[in-house]
Amino acid sequence: MITKEVLQARWKVLTFALLALASSVDNIIRFCYTKYLQACGDPSYPLFQELTHDSFMKNYSAFTWHHWFATDGPLIMVLFAAVLGGGLIAEEARTGPIFPLPSKPVRRTRLFLVRYAVSAGLLLAVSVLSSLVLALAGLTLRQPLEVQALLIATGLLWLVALVPLGLALFFSILFSDTLRPVVFSLLVMAGLVLLPIVLPNGGLQGLERYWNEQQAFLMGSFPLMASLICLVAVLVPLLAALLVFRRKAY
Repeated sequence: MITKEVLQARWKVLTFALLALASSVDNIIRFCYTKYLQACGDPSYPLFQELTHDSFMKNYSAFTWHHWFATDGPLIMVLFAAVLGGGLIAEEARTGPIFPLPSKPVRRTRLFLVRYAVSAGLLLAVSVLSSLVLALAGLTLRQPLEVQALLIATGLLWLVALVPLGLALFFSILFSDTLRPVVFSLLVMAGLVLLPIVLPNGGLQGLERYWNEQQAFLMGSFPLMASLICLVAVLVPLLAALLVFRRKAY
């Protein structure tokens, strides 16, 4: 069953793995080129001036945290997770293979958890692969990233990706197509991120606040509170999806 799930998702994985790698390489090239411009003096073009005066250009660790783990990485991984989760149940319900599924809760739970675990593993693989590229670049530039900080940042990025995976899986059970689960999960994620803007005086924090743990990456401290909040955000849609899946008639 695991092999089947991996094979079915191989093109999605390949597409987003290449996208993540391209983004990582782009950040590395941008860092190197900006350092070159700084060494040559202030450039004449406004765009290059903005790059050379970037506050995160002080070192490779700060640049990597801001441009990958806090910006590009979450965007790519959230979209990847939504696309993966959107077809886990809806696609099979639409084409028919899920209908012979026995109604026993144990069999349903096993099928559900295997599909979720495979998708979560694929998300982790892409996250780790991108982090390895950034780490190798740091060694080449003689600005190595701290292993503990890199592991923490990669883990937080993975937890962030698991939230839209659970949301897309939940909507994949409710709808019979693969597009609506992707769209609705992305809309919910946007709401979780933009919550402080909508309620500026409500004392609430958006989910983005907890995965952007700059000090955890730069100083190597473990973000316990951020990890717990991200973990709760992962478990809520997952448990809701499991409950609905076990009760839904196929």
